[in-house]
Amino acid sequence: MVNHDEVFDALADSHRRQILVKLLSSPRYIPKPSGISREIAEADENLLRRHLSSSRTIVEVDEYSVSMHHIHLPTLAENRFIEWDRGDNLVLQGPRFDELKPHLSLLAEQQDGRRTEGPVVTHRK
Repeated sequence: MVNHDEVFDALADSHRRQILVKLLSSPRYIPKPSGISREIAEADENLLRRHLSSSRTIVEVDEYSVSMHHIHLPTLAENRFIEWDRGDNLVLQGPRFDELKPHLSLLAEQQDGRRTEGPVVTHRK
């Protein structure tokens, strides 16, 4: 049975939606954080949480890479929507990926501009 809360949580963030839509067609390699991004990620779990929850940014930090490795990929892997080989940084469709496919297909169509439906009709009063 589909857990809609987990499906919508997986789709709630744009970074997660991007990787999931890309996984419709093929596995993806996700680059590891490097430089100061890696240092922040490895330094201290509390420092990492404070940094990711802060509105301030550090110029040299790759926010995307850090958040993918410490928030988004773990979230998707825990819910088994993806399989993530941390050693090779390879992300594959997980055992529950099919639960996301109807939503991801719609997103992919919209991104590619392939929607063939007519214009949206609104009701007039």
